[in-house]
Amino acid sequence: MAAIPHKRLLLVGDERKGGSKALIQHHATWLTGRGCHCEIVMDRDSSLAERDADCVVVWGGDGSLLGAARRMGLNQRPTLGINRGRLGFLTSFEYEQTQQALDMLLAGELREETRLMYWCSLQGLDGSSSQPVLGLNDVVVSRAAVGGMITLRAFRGGAELATYRGDGLITATALGSTAYSLAAGGPVLAPDLEALVLTPLASHTLSSRPLVLPVDGGIEVEVVETGAKKYAYAQIDGQVQMQVPVGARVVMRPAEVRFRHLGLGPQHFFQVLRGKFGFASVAKST
Repeated sequence: MAAIPHKRLLLVGDERKGGSKALIQHHATWLTGRGCHCEIVMDRDSSLAERDADCVVVWGGDGSLLGAARRMGLNQRPTLGINRGRLGFLTSFEYEQTQQALDMLLAGELREETRLMYWCSLQGLDGSSSQPVLGLNDVVVSRAAVGGMITLRAFRGGAELATYRGDGLITATALGSTAYSLAAGGPVLAPDLEALVLTPLASHTLSSRPLVLPVDGGIEVEVVETGAKKYAYAQIDGQVQMQVPVGARVVMRPAEVRFRHLGLGPQHFFQVLRGKFGFASVAKST
């Protein structure tokens, strides 16, 4: 169990979502009445790394949780997600369960589970590297919105794995395997696996299939051709975008920190998988 020793809570929301600030302020008042010190952060772009907190509570969808993980940087804290978005697959509770979630948090009844994070950077033709960006879900290297097919080459540990021609390539963590990768035909990985899955996007080759690999050594994706466009694009967790010229590589390496997810335990993942995706469910006969 993950008890919160000093009850210093960072309450995170998105000021652009209607009513969020008032809702979070309401819960902050309740928490303060139970001896907690609460700080509210509504600016979705501000850093969370230097905030003084034992625990982070995020109100929003999966994107809000991914953004909070990135904004914590190397200072990852136990994080509870409460869904106010559409799907909310990564969050542990729906909004109507907020009271139950906060009661369990204060009672130390939630389970902390660590999840793989990664660094993503751009390696230029001259060998220079961009400032790395911390991510949790996936890196998508894809063509421009309007443009022809692109060609990518994937490497692991200096060895070439495959060449892909099509719309692009998703490299997802086990946690991210239920996001864009799944929609593109990739497999579901249990979220505690230390693995990456490479899923091609609209591949021009019928033999191109998703590939699951150990995370050790990471992955490099070289842009070989971009059709009529000057750049391909790399998106990190669907939130940070980089332009990638021909010959450059998108480098993905395991991070030294792990996301500290607070939830109901390993069985909850499969319950959500069945409940929200209908995974491996048998239709009832009428």
